[in-house]
Amino acid sequence: MMKIKIAVILIFVLLFTAACASVSEDELIPEFGNYDESKGTDLGGYEFIMASARAGSENPINPQSGNTARGDRLIQRYKDTEEKFNVKITVLDECSVGDLVVRSAAGMKYADLMAVKINEIVTGKYIQNGYFIPFSGMNIDLDSGIYGPTNMLEGGYFAGEYYGIISYYWGFPAADTMPAMWFNPRVISNYRQASPHELDEQGEWTWATLEKMCEAIHDTSDPDPEKRTYALAYTSEPYLEFAALYSNNARVATKGADGRLSYALNSKEAAEAMNFLVSLAERDLICDGGNRQNITPFIENRRAFFVEYTHLGLSDEGADNLSYRMEEAYEWIYFPEGPSGAGTKSRTAYSFWTRFMYATLNTDPNVMEILLPYMFQPLPGETTETWQDDFRRTTFFTEESFDYFQILRDEAFFDYTAYTPFTDVLQPRLLAMTRGTASVAETLESIGDKMQASLDKLYNAYVE
Repeated sequence: MMKIKIAVILIFVLLFTAACASVSEDELIPEFGNYDESKGTDLGGYEFIMASARAGSENPINPQSGNTARGDRLIQRYKDTEEKFNVKITVLDECSVGDLVVRSAAGMKYADLMAVKINEIVTGKYIQNGYFIPFSGMNIDLDSGIYGPTNMLEGGYFAGEYYGIISYYWGFPAADTMPAMWFNPRVISNYRQASPHELDEQGEWTWATLEKMCEAIHDTSDPDPEKRTYALAYTSEPYLEFAALYSNNARVATKGADGRLSYALNSKEAAEAMNFLVSLAERDLICDGGNRQNITPFIENRRAFFVEYTHLGLSDEGADNLSYRMEEAYEWIYFPEGPSGAGTKSRTAYSFWTRFMYATLNTDPNVMEILLPYMFQPLPGETTETWQDDFRRTTFFTEESFDYFQILRDEAFFDYTAYTPFTDVLQPRLLAMTRGTASVAETLESIGDKMQASLDKLYNAYVE
């Protein structure tokens, strides 16, 4: 009987593969292409250079042949693009904004596209000083979906133009949001707690439920602090703090009708979020994990939950993440809803370290207009409906986790933290509040002037 089942599965896989392989690239072009085939598309050997900031030890847009199926499909897309348009595609493993500045000053090109973290671009005023050109000035359809969802595009919006895109249908670099949340099914089961997936389905995935889980999953009997079990842990970055804020509809900044940003953490929702975490910490229900990527206790079954950037759970995004280090299943979930959450699933954000792709000053916009609609469509053998199938099978343990990943990705908003004094003010003050060394109400109010001054300097000064 087992052999029959295996045979049926194999037949299904073969049929599915054949169906995917039957999709021709030419069938997809009319949906995204805006160029006239009759005029020819020979770009005369143009070298199209992409520079990519790594996420971990891997570079998803410069894959090695044979490592992953999706990597091989991307390599094939590069080859098809080179042949179709007579171009040479070069991928640099590291981004260097410094090299961009030096070469631009000399009238030379460093790269056409740079996949780089938004905080580096914004705080260095590289958009403000004209080192990047907007995609909204090109003849490409930003509403097509292939360059990222609408909420993501907001992260690249500046002074009336759209500067940042992602290769959405490639699946990598990931539409990297923060904070994602994972749970360890073994720990949840060992302490006889309900699955967060089931709780959410029943409308019971709330702060109150999480608080009860923190009380239940709490074993500090071992004299060695490294062997104690907690549901939640702090890290040296305020991922847990942002999770609480965003799940309660608190925002770092909001945009007014005039397009200007205003500091918004001096709110009831923000105070509720910080006080919730403080109340857990005061009862020793949150472990101070110390290091930024507090993965080890989670994979060793001493934590029920782990909170970080999305790419820490994706196999194509680095060898130090959960998919390489976790020997058992891990499941995706979003942070539970706060009392002021109002039912929103927008509990994660494109944030300070999110990676976008930027077009540099010395690229050729006409080349962009021709190449991007072709390059960024679903990879060979995939469509807009099937592009995630392989991604789902190879990355997620359950269909439910894949569904939550999609919500984290597609419901995310842009939080404007890149325009704030993040490392000097916002990050340390959030950590101070939840560690009990600073008053919540006073701190949220007192940092307002510095936060607003930064928003004005980096963003509002360029709003017409």
